[in-house]
Amino acid sequence: MSMLSGTVLGPSGDGPRKRHPAATAVIVLLMMAVLFAATFGAVRLLKGSDSPTPTASDTTTPGPCVTTTVRPGVVLPKPGTVKTNVFNATTRAGLARKTANELKLRGFVIGTIANDPLGKALGTVGEIRYGPKGKDNALLMRFYLPGAALTLDARTDATIDVVLGAKYVAVSPQKTVNAALAKPVPVASGSGCVAPGTGTTGATGATGATGAVSPTPAASPTKS
Repeated sequence: MSMLSGTVLGPSGDGPRKRHPAATAVIVLLMMAVLFAATFGAVRLLKGSDSPTPTASDTTTPGPCVTTTVRPGVVLPKPGTVKTNVFNATTRAGLARKTANELKLRGFVIGTIANDPLGKALGTVGEIRYGPKGKDNALLMRFYLPGAALTLDARTDATIDVVLGAKYVAVSPQKTVNAALAKPVPVASGSGCVAPGTGTTGATGATGATGAVSPTPAASPTKS
């Protein structure tokens, strides 16, 4: 009896205890998840350090470009506020004075009447010369002389020059001018609008853009 009293029988002996397979699988899965999370975080951190920091210019979007319809007669000046010189760049005697008289009847303020001071002999309808302050005045005059080229120069006041060329016939009838000034035209405005292309030396306005007329050899002096 005494020899058997110190022996423990049963499943709880001193031999190594075997781990359950399910528990082992759970532990392996947890270790793999932790390893994957650590690797993923490290990759994101490295990629984030290489990416450029967005600036205000990258995230700023341009404003809208809104197109509205306006009538040129509403936004352009009235003839009585426009002072124009009238020059003859052809060999047709009296052309400048005749045209100046017609423009005066239409309400324009007439300045100098003479031959073209630049000595040009224009083979076109003519030129409307103006400075930065006289752009709207030049745009208005173009309704009266359709086909004349708008030509920007360095003058500092708002006066304009009407320079008549060989293809000039007459001032446009007032009825035609009124109809053109009353016709709605689309005008785009806003920071999102794309700047329109310009001609070589022309000006863009309510009537479009034209380039400057190339000079031709000067003609002999004629009566303006």
